[in-house]
Order: sequence, then structure tokens, then C-alpha cells
Amino acid sequence: MEKSIEHIALEDAYRSLKIQLEEANDIINAIRSGEVDALVVNGKDGHQLFTLKSADQSYRIFIEQMTESAITLDIDNNISYCNSQFAALCQTPLEKVMGSNFLNFVDFEYQNFAKEVIDGAWEVETKAELYIKNVSGQRIAVQLSLKVLNLDEGLALSIIVTDLSGIKKTEKLLQVKNAELEEARMLADELNQNLEKIVHSRTLELEAKNNELIIALNNLKESEDNLHSAFNAGELGSCSLDLKTGRAEMSPKFRELYGLPIFGEINWDMVLSAVDPEYIPELNVVLEKCITKGTPVDSTYPIKHLITGEKRWMRVVGKCKTDQNNQAVGVYAVLMDVTDQKQDEQRKNDFIAMVSHELKTPLTSIKGYVQVLQLKARKENLTFSNKALEGAERQISKMTNMINGFLNVSRLESGKIAIDFKNIELTDLVKEVIEEYATTITSHHFSHQFSDKLFIRADWDKLGQVINNLISNAIKYSPVNSEIFIDCYRDGDAAVFKISDQGMGISPGNLPRLFERFYRVENANTATVAGFGIGLYLSAEIIKRHGGKIWAESELGESSTFYFSVPLAG
Repeated sequence: MEKSIEHIALEDAYRSLKIQLEEANDIINAIRSGEVDALVVNGKDGHQLFTLKSADQSYRIFIEQMTESAITLDIDNNISYCNSQFAALCQTPLEKVMGSNFLNFVDFEYQNFAKEVIDGAWEVETKAELYIKNVSGQRIAVQLSLKVLNLDEGLALSIIVTDLSGIKKTEKLLQVKNAELEEARMLADELNQNLEKIVHSRTLELEAKNNELIIALNNLKESEDNLHSAFNAGELGSCSLDLKTGRAEMSPKFRELYGLPIFGEINWDMVLSAVDPEYIPELNVVLEKCITKGTPVDSTYPIKHLITGEKRWMRVVGKCKTDQNNQAVGVYAVLMDVTDQKQDEQRKNDFIAMVSHELKTPLTSIKGYVQVLQLKARKENLTFSNKALEGAERQISKMTNMINGFLNVSRLESGKIAIDFKNIELTDLVKEVIEEYATTITSHHFSHQFSDKLFIRADWDKLGQVINNLISNAIKYSPVNSEIFIDCYRDGDAAVFKISDQGMGISPGNLPRLFERFYRVENANTATVAGFGIGLYLSAEIIKRHGGKIWAESELGESSTFYFSVPLAG
């Protein structure tokens, strides 16, 4: 441990005091031993020169002028002379000190020791440390320098009394500082040992983590290799788009599918140059939703191969990358060529359209014959025949609706279904559909609640088809004589249609798939309900083309509620 500035200052002061003490002792010893012939005393009358011929007088003058305390003792230890410094040290008038026994000024505990030292000093010059006590009872550490002098009056014992209070105080402070320093050193050693243990422990942990990281990196490399193998086997391309730089990273397969250069940098504009212009706005909307809302990317669109010019269909699936602040920084996606699937779907849709169109012609003829027979049966009051023909007409209408549904799906997926947007009032459309059902359906009760007028931009017939389909489902899947509740209301910038039944309900597992094409809930309750699973799918696609959304809420065994919302007209 390094010493403090205060500690160093104390050591310097201690050394200085020791030097001063040694110098004073050297001077006194020089005088006593006769090593000097004379001395100069700085007195009140200026500098005075004294020779050793007047030793008694010069000695007295010297010790009076010196800073140290000085006394002379006779054989009985009585003080025959002392200077004023000793009297001041003892806090006793000079006249009372003179003639007193020196041992009276020694601390009681050191009196025997002092007597032994004094007795011995008559034989040989000596030094000793002890404590004297002043009038206030204060114990003062002093050093005694004792030597016999041969004065005019005879032999006397000269004692120089050096006050050691400052030195003792400094020594005590040094002891405290040294103790603190030693304690600090021991603490530092302990801390160093603990630090070494911690460093050793952390080193072992880091080595273990490093080994785990190496294993993880090897596993990651293996996973990446497997992923690339899977991509190659599935003829999948991958790409990433840096949103800050606009730089796009494309795998070789992605470049090959688009006809892009196999080497070199690719930007987003180069990718869009291959996309059918009609689909670019939709692709940009998908990308924007991914960036701003984190919506996964899933879009299918046609491209024109940049080398061969061949039209191909691509499906891109991906997600947004975010930084530590949850800000979008890039998009990563997987690309697959779905041209064969799209062609299969197109052939299927063309077949359905052809079959549906071919079926409509004989159905129209059959419906005409039935209507003629109905007219004849009513004229001839053939009650049974009339009822039978009415049943046949209803079945023909059902079949016609099914065929129209298949045709609409085919047109929808081939992009041939047109939406004729006009400003319409939603509640008027809903009332018209309800009135049509109310005149023909007596098995269920309709109730409704409409808010203010809700003006929207929509296709009257197409949106009417959605409402008709939702009401038809409510009738099919709810018990006879139950109530069907319909409501229209405003929610922010959207108009909402709501229909609730008291039917069998839908399980949570089936809810997410209700609007898939050809999907039907299969259970004992639905086994007797006819349908192909295209009504809700067609409704969802029509609502989507209106810029809205459709959803359902249900509790199994209780009821179901279906909603759709479309933007209000601006």
C-alpha cells in the first residue's frame, strides 16, 4: 500500500526532531568535553563571547539561552541550578525549582528508575527516557542527558532535559498510521486473493462459455448448411433487404428465379423491375405493413423473367428484423416458384367455370319447365303437384346459387370479378336483404338495431351477397324459432355489420379457419347441413377487396357472432 501525504509528513517531522535532538546533544557534549574554547551566546545585550576560563558563568549563560531544559544536581539530587525552560516545563516558578529535589518532578512510576540512572551517571555519562510531571499533573516524556561537571563549586551533575512530547506524539501518530497502513495492506492482500479467486472463477466460466459458444457456432453452421441444403432441395431462394441502405442480399437461387445477375450488388429497384406493374402497389403495401406493424410477409405475384421474358408466379414469405430499440432495420424472406401451382389452380378454376357455365343452361331450362308446370297446376287446382313443383323450384334455386358461388370463386381467383364502387348507405342495403328473407323465412325471428346513416364506398350487389350469405348461415346453423339479431354501427372510421344467432357455436380450434376456401366444420351437428365451404371464403375475399376485414366470435354450444367492417366514405 502507498503511504499517504500526511503519513510521509509525519515521518519527515519525526526525522527533523531527531536530528535537532542529536545536534543539541552534540553541542552540550562538546562544551562539556572541552572540545570548544569559547562560545557565543545571543543574549539581550547582543552576542557575547565567553571563554572556558569563566566556565561557571559561561555555562549558566549558555544553558539559559538554549532552547533545551537544563539543570545541575548536587550529590543529594537537589537542583543547584536550572534554566527558565525547565521551570516553564514544570510550570513552577524558577525560585521554587532551585533547591528542590529533582525526583519531586519525576512521575511517581519512574522515580526509582530515575534514582538509579542518576546514581550511575556520577560514574559514567549516560542517557535515559522517563516521564516528569508538571503542576497540572500532566505527564511529559523527556530524555535526560547526564554528565558530571567540575565547576568552581565542585563536582555537579549536569542534566539536559529534552522534551520528547512532539517526538512521542509523532511516534504515536506514526504507529497509528503504520497500523492503518498494515491493516490496509492486509486488506489489500485479502482483496487481491479474493480477486484472484474471482478472476480464476470467471476465467473458468468464460472458458466454459467459450466452449459452449464454439459448440453453438458449430451447431449453427451445421443448421445453416442443412438450411441451405433444404433450400436447394426445395428450389427456394432467400433474400434480405437493409432498410437503411436499400441494399438487397439475394441467394443465387433467388437471382436465378428472377433472372438477376448472379454476382454483384442488387437493390430493391432491380427486384421490382421484374414484378408485374399491376402487383407492385400491393407488394409495397405488404412490405410497409411488415416494417411499420411487424405483419409477416406473405404475397403471391407474377414476374417477367429478366432474361427469358417468361411469366412466372412467385410467393414470398418473410418477417421484419428489429434492433434493440424495436425499430425495423431489415426484412428477411424466402422465395419460391409457385408457377405450377398457380397453373393448376387456373386450370381447376377454368374447369369449374366451364362446368358451372354448362350446368347453368340446363338448370335455366328446367326452371322454365317447372314454372310452366306450376302455372298449369294452379289453373287446374292440382294442390299436390303445385307443392311438389314449388319444392323442385327451391332446389333448383339452391343449385343455381351453388353454381353461381363456384363461378364467383373462379372469377375471384382469376382476377376477373369486378367491384363496382359507389357511394351507398349500409343500413338501407341490410334492410333490403332482411325484407327479402322475412317474406320467405318463417322459421326464425329477425330483430335489428341501426345507428345513424352509414355511408360507404362499396358494390351494392357484392356486399349484399356477403350479408345474404351471413344471414343464410345464421338460419342454417341455429334452431327453429330462435332469434337472429342484426346490428350496424360506426366504429371510428369504419362501418360495422354484426349478426348474432343462438345456434350450436364454433370451437376455438375451428374459428381461425372459417374463412378458408372449401373449409367446413365437421361434427355431428353439421353433418346434415348442406354446403361446400365457399360462402365464407367468398365473403372474406369481397370484404378484403373493399379494404375491410371480417371475423367471428363464438362459444361452442351457445352462439356465434359474425362481423365485417368497411371504411366509411370520405
